[in-house]
Amino acid sequence: MPTPLHLDRRTLLKSLAFAAAASSFGVAFGDDQLHQPLPAWTEGHFDIHHIDTARGNSALLIFPDGTTMLIDAGDVTNAPADTINPARPNASRRAGEWIARYILAHSPKPTLDYFLATHIHGDHIDGLPDVVTQVPITTCIDRAFPNYAPNQLPATAPFAQNYLTYLRTRTSNNQSVEAAQVGSTTQIRQHLHPEKYPTFSARILSANGNIWNPTTNAVDAHLANIPHAYENNFSIATRFTYGAFSYFTGGDLNCDTFDGRVPELDTESPVARAAGRTEVAVADHHGYFDACGPAFTNSLNAQAYIIPSWDIGHPGSAQMQRMLGAWNDNNGKATHDVFALELLPANALLNRRFAPQLKSQTGHVVVRVAPGGSTYTIHTLDATTENGTITGTFGPYQCRA
Repeated sequence: MPTPLHLDRRTLLKSLAFAAAASSFGVAFGDDQLHQPLPAWTEGHFDIHHIDTARGNSALLIFPDGTTMLIDAGDVTNAPADTINPARPNASRRAGEWIARYILAHSPKPTLDYFLATHIHGDHIDGLPDVVTQVPITTCIDRAFPNYAPNQLPATAPFAQNYLTYLRTRTSNNQSVEAAQVGSTTQIRQHLHPEKYPTFSARILSANGNIWNPTTNAVDAHLANIPHAYENNFSIATRFTYGAFSYFTGGDLNCDTFDGRVPELDTESPVARAAGRTEVAVADHHGYFDACGPAFTNSLNAQAYIIPSWDIGHPGSAQMQRMLGAWNDNNGKATHDVFALELLPANALLNRRFAPQLKSQTGHVVVRVAPGGSTYTIHTLDATTENGTITGTFGPYQCRA
């Protein structure tokens, strides 16, 4: 029987801090961009900012023509203190306020053309009220509003009711709210100069339990015939492309079927197969134990995975191994680059076999695609201070034809 691992708290924290620092610098050690502000977006680039508040998911996208989009605006307010890291950059403001300030610091304009809520859970939408007080939104995209089927009714939790009230208020004020159009490549589009960047597009792969089938170009009602499903299974998934570059984000889709008892609950696998090989992918459901199954990594085969982690359970060990591609036939060494927004010390200890191979364990993660979409770079930014500087630069990655 293996000898148990014993580490006192001080030794553990020192070792984890060293591992985090080493992985954060990665190939960027000595780079002249380290500790400098992230250069501002310029036209022709496609920027994807994964915002680290340690309280939920939020990503700012800046399309090549300057169209702006926010995917989710999470704010967890009731998690036990020992299961989450300190709020980023600090607890003086709510997560939604920090998200708004991040947008205003990095976006080319003080408005959002789109807000897309992947699904109706607090760690994805509860910061929205604070965002909209500072950053006006032109169009909101929801998974089904207002036509939720009986087995697709949103939760009655306060965050859900606040969100639905916001959408109803928008419609009463003639502000745009749209249900996601599964299979569409025109619902999300560039507004400023689309003719200049014709290779940019976004396809909605799933929403509300409906999944686009690339073979038939039809939409399969995957969850229509089961009496109950969970909010995560109804998440909107989207694949963005720009030239040879591609990016997948799927909210909290998962593949847990309760050991085969309810096969239809695996919405992740068919969505991943519809997406196909992708350059950069966001880990479904924060890389939790019920997501990022074999079909997810086998189908996407991304060069880089980004884990929007914030909880002690994010990610699971099998999920981390799959995303790293750290299999025995490669001597356990990572074949993909994996970035975590917040890896708690307890999770890093549990995953000590794989955690040192992560490229980052804390901070914002920014994917910057070069004009034309043939190469991209990934920057990590310090999230412990507002407008934090670059802590690591990775790439340039060459997109696979």
